[in-house]
Amino acid sequence: MTSRRSRLIEDGARELLQFHGYKVRVLPVGFNKRLPPAHLVATRPSGETRFIRITKLFHQSSSVQTVEQRCYVGLAQLRKHQALHAGETGLHYEIWCYSLSFGFRCFEVHKDSVREIPKLSLFTPVIRKTGGVA
Repeated sequence: MTSRRSRLIEDGARELLQFHGYKVRVLPVGFNKRLPPAHLVATRPSGETRFIRITKLFHQSSSVQTVEQRCYVGLAQLRKHQALHAGETGLHYEIWCYSLSFGFRCFEVHKDSVREIPKLSLFTPVIRKTGGVA
C-alpha cells in the first residue's frame, strides 16, 4: 500500500461510478479539514452520497481483515467524519482496494465494523426474451 495517489486508478474508479449514474468529484491532493477524508465523492440525484478512499495493495487479495490491518488510518479518518455527520442520511463511507491481480474490492465503513459490498461492473447483464422453446 502506498500513500501516493495514482491518477490512473482514480480515473478508472471515476469512470466506473459515472457509468452507474453517479456525478463524481475528485478531491484535491492535500489535507483540508473541511473536506471529507476521501479521494472521490460520488453523488446521485436521489441524495445518495459515497465518500470513497482508494488504496493500492500489491499482489494481495483484500478482505475485511486486510482492510482493518492495512488501512487503519483511513478507517479512523472516515469514522471521525462519519461521527461529525451522524444525523445526515444517504451518506456512505467506503474504502476501495485495488490490486493488479484482483482489481477493485469495495468495503463500506460503519461506526464499529467494515463489510464488503458488491463491486460495480462495467457490463450490464443481457437478458434475452425468446418466444420459442429451444
